[in-house]
Amino acid sequence: MILNKKGKILLFVIPSLILMGIGTACKPQPFQSEKWNIDIDAKDCNLTINHQECGPILTQAELSLIKPEGVLRLSDWTVKRTRDMLNIICGDPEKITWTFSFSPNKITILCPVEGGILSGKAPAGKNRIPARTEDQDNGILYTSLGFVSAAGINCLFDRQTDTIIKFPKTGTLKRAPENVEQMDVSFPLENETVIELQPDYYKQVLGLKYYAPRATRFESAPVAWSSWYCYYMGLTEGDVINEVDALSRFLAPYGLEFIQIDACYTRGEKANYLQWNKEAFPNGGKWLFHSILSKGLKPALWINVYGSNYASPECADKYPENFYLRDENGSLSGACCTADDTVVRLDYSNPDVIEKHLKPMFRTLVDEWGLLYIKDAGWGTWIDYFDKNKEQAFDPNRTGRDIYVEVQKTLREILGPGVYIGGCAMHEVGLCFGIFDGSRTGGDDKAVWHPEKEDGMSMQTYFHSLFGANYLNNITWQCDPDAAMVRDPLTLEEGRNIVTAVALTGQVYMASDFMGRLPQEKLDLYRKTMPSTPIVPIDLYPYKIKTNKKDGLVWSCPQVYEFPRAIDLKVDGPAGTYDVVSVFNWENSPQEKTITLSEDLGLDRNTLYLAFDFWNQKREAVTENSVTAEIPAHGTRVFVIHALRDEPFVVATSRHITGTVSLKEIFWSPEENILRGTSEVVPDAPYSLFVYLPSNKTVENVSANTEVLFQRTFKGVLEVGFSGKLPADGTMLEWKIDLKEN
Repeated sequence: MILNKKGKILLFVIPSLILMGIGTACKPQPFQSEKWNIDIDAKDCNLTINHQECGPILTQAELSLIKPEGVLRLSDWTVKRTRDMLNIICGDPEKITWTFSFSPNKITILCPVEGGILSGKAPAGKNRIPARTEDQDNGILYTSLGFVSAAGINCLFDRQTDTIIKFPKTGTLKRAPENVEQMDVSFPLENETVIELQPDYYKQVLGLKYYAPRATRFESAPVAWSSWYCYYMGLTEGDVINEVDALSRFLAPYGLEFIQIDACYTRGEKANYLQWNKEAFPNGGKWLFHSILSKGLKPALWINVYGSNYASPECADKYPENFYLRDENGSLSGACCTADDTVVRLDYSNPDVIEKHLKPMFRTLVDEWGLLYIKDAGWGTWIDYFDKNKEQAFDPNRTGRDIYVEVQKTLREILGPGVYIGGCAMHEVGLCFGIFDGSRTGGDDKAVWHPEKEDGMSMQTYFHSLFGANYLNNITWQCDPDAAMVRDPLTLEEGRNIVTAVALTGQVYMASDFMGRLPQEKLDLYRKTMPSTPIVPIDLYPYKIKTNKKDGLVWSCPQVYEFPRAIDLKVDGPAGTYDVVSVFNWENSPQEKTITLSEDLGLDRNTLYLAFDFWNQKREAVTENSVTAEIPAHGTRVFVIHALRDEPFVVATSRHITGTVSLKEIFWSPEENILRGTSEVVPDAPYSLFVYLPSNKTVENVSANTEVLFQRTFKGVLEVGFSGKLPADGTMLEWKIDLKEN
C-alpha cells in the first residue's frame, strides 16, 4: 500500500513537472535590449518586434529559406541571448543560426547562408502610413487615399511618435488581404540587413520643432469661395448676394461649402469687425451671414485678430490706451493686410485685451452671426513688431511668439471644434500646429499663368506652395496653397492643371472666380474635382525646394526648383485599388510625355493595366510597361490605372477625379453574371459609369431606379449614362448591369 501510494505520488508529481516544463517552453520568451522588446514564441517559431516608443514594428515574424523547391519555413527554434545580441538557432530543415543585434533605433539581422527571408505583419493603420523620404524621390509626387501600398515604398511613418520606420529597400510591403490595416512585410537577408527607426523625423530631420499630429476636427480640407481675387477691396453686399446665388446653384451641390469674405469690410473710421462699412454693406455683417446660411452655405471671414479699429472698437465706445501697441515714438501702427490704417495693432501682453475684446467679439461672431470658418490673417508680422517694440508694451517681459500662440489657443477655445481656423502662417511654420485646422503656406497668386513682371503674382506661386508644402498636408494641418482660378486669360488646359493638382493632393480648395460668368467647360473643371477628399502625402519631405529656412527656422513660401513630372494618387476605394496619375507638361509648347508603370509608379511589371483618360472620358491603353501621351502646353492628362482582372469592374465615373466621391457600394456576382452598386449623385445632374468588360462578356440589360439615358462600349469599356432625377424618396442611384457570356 505504501509503495502504491508512493507510486501514485510519483506518478502525480512527475507529469506535473513535465507539464510545468512544457508550459515554460511554450510561453513567448521576452528579450530586451536598448529600447527593443522581442517576444519569441519558440514553439510556433515566430517573434514579435516591439519598440518602447513606437510599439509593435513587426508581428508574426517568421524565418525562411528560398530553395529550388520553394520557400521553406524554418522551425525547431532554440534561443540564446546576450546583453545586446539574440541568436535564434533553427534546427529544421537544416541548422542555421540567425543573429539579431541591437542599438537604440536599429536592429541588424544576419543570416549566414544565402536565401534567408524574414517575413511578418507590420501594423499600418491610419496613424502609421506609407512614406517615402527625400532619397527616394523619382520626380513623381506620391499621395494616398485609403489603405495603399506599392513597390518601392519601404517606410512607414508613425504620426503619433513622429518616427519613420525603415524596412530594407530590397523587401516588399503589401497590404494584407485579410486586414488592410496591416502590411505583409518580406525581405531577403543579404549580408547585414537593417530595420531602422528615425525618431523625431519632422522635428529634427525636417526642422519643425513644434511638430504635432493634425487635429482631427475636420477629416477633409474645406472647399470654399473667396471674394478676394474677384473683387479685392471693392466688394459690396450686392456682390456677395449675387455670388452666393450662383454658387448655391452651380457648385454647392458638388461640395462647395464656405463663402469667405475678405478684408474690405472694415474700411473707414466708423467700421470694424462687427460694424461693417455702411456704404458697401448697408445691412451689416450679421444680416449677410444669415443670408449665406439661408442658401445652405456657410459664412467664412477674413480677420486679423491682432488688430482693432482705434476710433471705433468692437466691444466698447473706447478702449483703454494700454490696449494698443506703440513704437518708441508713441505712434500706433496699422495691422497687417487690413482695408486701411484705421485698424491698428493691439497689445495682447495686456490680458484685458483677450478678456474684454477677443472673447466677446468672437462670441458674437459665432453665437449671434453664425461664423463657421475664420481665415486667421496677419502673416505673423505682429510677432516681429511686438518684439521690436516690447519696451513700450504692457508686459515687456514676454515674447511675441508666446503671446501669439496664447491668443490662438484662446481663439480655439472660444470657437470650439465646429469652427474651422485657417491660419495665415507666413512666418515660422508650426507655431500653431494642433490649433490651426489649416494654414496658408505661400504668397498671393493671380489669375495668370506667368507673372506679368519679375517677382509678380501668378499661378506659379500657387504651384510653389502646393508642391513645396505638400508634406505638411493632413499630417500637421491642411495646407492652403491660396486660390484656384480658371477664368480667362487662363486657358482651359491651364485651368485643368490647376484644379487637378489640388484635387489629387487634398489640400484646401479655395476657388476665386466669377462662377456665374464661367463657361460650362470651365465650370465643369470645378464640378469634377469638388469636394476635397482626405488624401495624405506619401512623400514626406519638402518637394525639390531651393530652401525653406530662414535663420535656421522653417519658413513659409517654399520655392520649388523643379515641378513634378506627375502626381500619383494611390487609391483604395469602393472600386478597388488603383492609381490616378496626373502627367504634367510645364513647357510652353505641346510635349509628348511618358510614364513608366513600374519605375515611376511602383506597379507590378508583370501585370497588364488599363489606363483610362479621365478628362477625355475614354480608354487610353492596355499596357504592362508605360503610358505615352501628347499633352498641351501648361496642361495635364489624367489616367486612372487599374490592374486588369478577368471580371467586370468599375473603372471611373463622370462625377469626380478620384473615383471615390460618388461610388458607395459595388458587388460582382459571377454566378448571376450581374454587376450592381449604389452611387450618390448630384440631383438632376447626368451621371456616367465606366465599366471594364472582359472580352468574353457583353451587356444584356442595364436597369436603375432612374432613367438609363444610354449605353455604349468602346475598346472594352462600357459607358452607361443615367439621369440624375431620382425617385422622391431616394437619395442614392441604384444600378444593375446584367451580363452574358459571348
